[in-house]
Amino acid sequence: MTTMSKTFTFPKVAYTSSRRVNLPTVEMELRYKDDDMKKPVLSIRGNIWNATHTDIVMGGQCLDELASFDELFCNPLFKKLYRLWKAHHLKISRGGPLQEAALKDHKCNSYEERCTYLESKGLLYEDGIKYGAQWWYHEIPESDLNEIVSLLSE
Repeated sequence: MTTMSKTFTFPKVAYTSSRRVNLPTVEMELRYKDDDMKKPVLSIRGNIWNATHTDIVMGGQCLDELASFDELFCNPLFKKLYRLWKAHHLKISRGGPLQEAALKDHKCNSYEERCTYLESKGLLYEDGIKYGAQWWYHEIPESDLNEIVSLLSE
């Protein structure tokens, strides 16, 4: 498996106090699940570090939270990473295209709620595959893949 990764550092924000003492970072990783490098999977996660940079005070899938800081949301690099995260983060662990379209505008808090909703729409099974029993691979468009590789190579 081939992997490319990089950590991006941004200006400090005021997360744990009224002063800007917390360093935000965004980690990006592109993995290829197959030897012929035809199925890339993108993973992006954010962190906000404590003032001494010894531990994170928030981390994981928190880019929406990071985007709430004007100094980050106005940063062109952060905006690129945020857009790519929204569009392609772990797209390998998604349902079928019809299932995902149905769930897009319906807020479900659990897997069971998603299954109940999909069943009510006749979409619990797509192409004979039950939602969640097997995940579908969703390709990253070539233009976005090129942008990801460029960001990771800089």
